[in-house]
Amino acid sequence: MGRVVIAVMRQRLTRPEVAISIVVLFVFAVAQPLLGLLGRNAEFFLARASPALDLVLMALILALVVPLAIGLVLLGIRELHEPTGRVIHWVVSSLLAAMLSIQVIKRTPLRTSDDSIQIALAIVLGTIITAAIYRSQGFRSVMKIGAIAPVLALGLFVFFSPASQLIFRSASISEPTGITVGNPAPVVFVIFDEMPLLSLIDGEGNLEDEVYPNFARLAADATWYRNAVTVQQQSVESIPVILTGNDAPSDRLPMASDYPGNLFTLLSDNYEIRAVEAVTELCPEFACENRSRPQLPFGQRWRSLISDLAIVYGHLIAPSGIRAGLPPIDQSWSNFGAGASDADGEDFDVIARFNAAVDADRRIPYQEFIDNLAPPVDEPTLDFIHVMVPHIPWQYVSTGQRFFSTSPIPGSATTGWGGDEWLVNQAQQRMLLQVQYVDTLVGRLIDRLKEIGTYDDALIVVAADHGVIVRPDIVHRRVALEDTVGEIAAIPLFVKLPNQQDGTVDDYRAETLDILPTLIDALGIASPWETQGSSLLAADRPVRTESQITGAEGVVTFGTDGSEKLVIAARKIEAFGTDGPFGLTPPGRRDLLGLSVDELQLETPPDIEATLERPERYLSVDPSADRLPLLVSGKLVAGAPFPGESVVAIGINGNIVAVTRTYDTTAR
Repeated sequence: MGRVVIAVMRQRLTRPEVAISIVVLFVFAVAQPLLGLLGRNAEFFLARASPALDLVLMALILALVVPLAIGLVLLGIRELHEPTGRVIHWVVSSLLAAMLSIQVIKRTPLRTSDDSIQIALAIVLGTIITAAIYRSQGFRSVMKIGAIAPVLALGLFVFFSPASQLIFRSASISEPTGITVGNPAPVVFVIFDEMPLLSLIDGEGNLEDEVYPNFARLAADATWYRNAVTVQQQSVESIPVILTGNDAPSDRLPMASDYPGNLFTLLSDNYEIRAVEAVTELCPEFACENRSRPQLPFGQRWRSLISDLAIVYGHLIAPSGIRAGLPPIDQSWSNFGAGASDADGEDFDVIARFNAAVDADRRIPYQEFIDNLAPPVDEPTLDFIHVMVPHIPWQYVSTGQRFFSTSPIPGSATTGWGGDEWLVNQAQQRMLLQVQYVDTLVGRLIDRLKEIGTYDDALIVVAADHGVIVRPDIVHRRVALEDTVGEIAAIPLFVKLPNQQDGTVDDYRAETLDILPTLIDALGIASPWETQGSSLLAADRPVRTESQITGAEGVVTFGTDGSEKLVIAARKIEAFGTDGPFGLTPPGRRDLLGLSVDELQLETPPDIEATLERPERYLSVDPSADRLPLLVSGKLVAGAPFPGESVVAIGINGNIVAVTRTYDTTAR
């Protein structure tokens, strides 16, 4: 084989053929897969507030600059020492061809084969392609025709992809005039992300007041629409629905040019607007002069972009086993290295990449939002934020502190959940801990509004854009199906009207389409556009016998009695009890919680060795530290097999505070 390769390498390529072969292979193996994927998912750039110049520069660098630079370097090496130049060209060409080949392999039935088989086959195909470049004049002629690939890849991305709308943004939106606000109350609008209602309620649909005291405070003064649902599964559609009162076609981007009639444009002539948008750009510049999502400095933007491109490309080419070791990209829209999808090729969907600014600190935007709340001066105010909690990754507890964890989410299986109920319950525990942090944020909002004297007068909306599924044997945690609408569709929705003092529970089937019409009604505005939703304050609001949610699997129709969420909430209570996330124990062992260790008869079998992971973390714990060692893990090594799963109780300062069970690491 080695002699064959050496013989083939003796075939001499012209200088243009060397450069063209590298450029064409790089474009097909690297540039076009990335540009095609990201071009179809413009939300990737919206999430990072990328200016048009960044998109054009990225496309130029991928399609032209990098491949030409590699080609020129190889030509320079060949000029210095031709044999060395041939070897290096052969290696680089074979590598690029193998990177292209493995993407093709992953679209065939071979994608389910062993990783080593896929890699070996890709290397063989890459070598064959390079040999063809050296031996076949006809193949080289085809490569020369392919020299237009960089221009095509660049043109498709810049002019014809959905991302092109971000490059050629419409500037035709004008500030509306002539809109009269009959009741110009200050408006405070908070949307939490990926928060199912079931996290707040018990099996009867009642708010867990003791677990979420600040939601209880809000409910005491507001109307809780307990039967509210979202009509869209994804944030990039559900946020426009909330802010326009109309459903969101899948071919639109969540930006003002595609949704000119929205809450921000409606109030822009009469209100001072302070908006913090996470992944949308629905507030136009004339309404949000300081930009609702400020751009990062050039260097910081590009470091993040290059890192994300490398990680996304790794997921594109890596077989499933290797891909599992890469940083996950299904937990955020950007900065993936700070946190994967199981889809391949065209099934790989960047729309699942959410949670803007997860690399920095999701606590900061909300705290800045709270700090910037101020009483109206010359005109009423609209304060809006779409805050990226309790969206995955689940890392915060009620105080806003984080816990140490470098391990994957318990029970996770690529985009969904495995069949081990105990592990999935532990994942839900992390989610519920983060929901308790959301409760803390609601409390900060109430306290701040009371501090500045606008709480009573304000129109306050607290809602979520959609939910999430956390239960065993689920293929994808964010796909709405007939048996998952209880988790995905049912959302919290609280509306406190100006000067409302008595809280009420309304079990009418509210939809996210109704939120803006309700605000319009409460503010006494004659809406300049029609909405599909209806005011929840209207005496003649429509009687609904069914609701629909649109998601990745199409439209799902379901009933309006709300029973679907109660079943899941009851399962949560069964697992955790009524004391919140820390009530989780293996079935039948909740009686151990709170016991004194002295009350237990302790025996240490001589054939079991217990080891605590990172014990030094617990020697001197600072309760005020940003990161706390809340996740306790360790190993039990037995001289003889365990008699099945064993229950493990964890004590702190002499009292049992947590109960878990063992699992066999050799079987995972």
